[in-house]
Amino acid sequence: MRPTRLLAWLLPVTVLTATGCGGSDHVEVAAPTPPAGAAAEACRALHDALPAKVMDAGVRETSPKSTLTAAWGDPAIVLRCGVGLPASLRVVDPTKVGSEPVDSVEVNGVTWSFAKYAGGVRFTTVYRRANVEMTVPKKFTEPAAPLVDVADAVARTVPATLDLSNA
Repeated sequence: MRPTRLLAWLLPVTVLTATGCGGSDHVEVAAPTPPAGAAAEACRALHDALPAKVMDAGVRETSPKSTLTAAWGDPAIVLRCGVGLPASLRVVDPTKVGSEPVDSVEVNGVTWSFAKYAGGVRFTTVYRRANVEMTVPKKFTEPAAPLVDVADAVARTVPATLDLSNA
């Protein structure tokens, strides 16, 4: 095969790879209601501090484009900043019969509550100026692993609202 023919054959393959094999490289992500004040500032700062890779997967554009959302990989690990508290944390009286304990994990000084759902696990920060949510597809056998890649950015940009160091 002559070099010109090889290049002519490789160019379409390169274009297909860059565009996600013919599909859109955008991830549809519902942006949360924009937070106000300090929470909005924290979300903007977090967006600027997010890593280029999570679990070795590169950044994907979100649609609609928003500084409150981010995504990596395929299937996408999705982050949303400024979300409401998860239903499991909105219990008015935790002593009531039927109240389930809240599952949580701490990663690099950031506490995340989590809930499993059919598609994977949804993690939401607690004790932070803005709630940050990460949805991790069930493809990942260790669903909390992607939190390691973003926890430092969350800790630096979304201030804690409760000091648990003396608890």
